[in-house]
Amino acid sequence: PFVFFLCILGAMPDSSVPGLIAALGEAIGIPALRADAQGCCRLLFDGDRAVEIRFVPAQGRWLLSCALRGQRAEGPALQVLMQGNHMGAGFGGGWAGIDAQGLAVLHLPLALPEASANAMLNAIELLLNHVERWERRLLEAAPAAPGLRMAEWAQRI
Repeated sequence: PFVFFLCILGAMPDSSVPGLIAALGEAIGIPALRADAQGCCRLLFDGDRAVEIRFVPAQGRWLLSCALRGQRAEGPALQVLMQGNHMGAGFGGGWAGIDAQGLAVLHLPLALPEASANAMLNAIELLLNHVERWERRLLEAAPAAPGLRMAEWAQRI
């Protein structure tokens, strides 16, 4: 078992912040990809969808985050979003939050032992899929006109 452990350690990908970000850049065709001075790497998808990738040393994991386009987390949308947080059921092991501008943000962790360029690509794809799904869900949760809301529960006489 001890020798096996050493073999696994030797085969581990570079999990350092610069090493993994560089490997991710190579995998997606951006060899100069680097984290900024705060340790954050931002990738832009579809022209305006930013995925932030950060290593969180205190938690021993990577954290991927993406804001939902124009989705303010308030009223019925906030309730739906928080229901998705219940036991992580709605976000594939991640969670939702609210950024400084009041927009809904989805977060997805990637455990350090599993961190590799391929795992990061899979996590980014999963996060973007959840973002698209939750944007649709929150639009559906938008409040209806006041008169229509009553029709959902009122009894006809």
